[in-house]
Amino acid sequence: MKNVLQSLYLLQLLDTELDELRELRGDLPDTVNKMDEERTMLIGRIEECEQALKKGAVERQQMEKQSLELIAKIDRYKGQQLEVTNNKEYDALTREMETAENTIMSNESEIERFIEQAEELKTSKTDLEGRRDELEKELEVKREELEEILATTREEEKSLETRREAVLKEIKERDLVLYTRIREAKGKAVAPIRRESCSGCYNIVPPQLILEVKKNDRLFTCEHCGRILVSEEIAQETSI
Repeated sequence: MKNVLQSLYLLQLLDTELDELRELRGDLPDTVNKMDEERTMLIGRIEECEQALKKGAVERQQMEKQSLELIAKIDRYKGQQLEVTNNKEYDALTREMETAENTIMSNESEIERFIEQAEELKTSKTDLEGRRDELEKELEVKREELEEILATTREEEKSLETRREAVLKEIKERDLVLYTRIREAKGKAVAPIRRESCSGCYNIVPPQLILEVKKNDRLFTCEHCGRILVSEEIAQETSI
């Protein structure tokens, strides 16, 4: 059991070292990730503007082509009206001309809308591209800052992670579950008894419990904070 307690305490020491290394990065990793996500979002919106502009241009060209064809038809209808021999044919041509003219007017209205929409899209695209360019410069600076920090801690962190993986193999699953639950709630899961107190919450540990913990043959937790208690002997014999 002593080996289990030593392994749990060593795991705590390693996790504490890893926590301190990661604290050096501050919120830089999150900042970089959020900036990268915003950059991706901006690129997506720029592409949407470009697609909308292309679609609008195609539809505008189709309407302009249709209007030109209808103008030509109207001219033909006018010529045909001069040749018809009865009112029925004349009225039919007149209706065709009116339908064509209404379609042309509708197309003109839609074309004006496309022009206005295109101007709005171009303005939005320019604004988005400006924000994207600005963000990319900021992101480059933040990435360089993060890389500088990682460069100074990468080897040490890798070494600690390797040792941590080795220690985990020595700990039973039920003990690891307990350790993880306490660590997530308290930050530190294992606390040596020092000066008859729990070094995690600094509350007095009852003398009888201190005697039991010193035997190093069972796993005990602090009555106040719930941390795993280890003896001073375990703490002195265990180091990174």
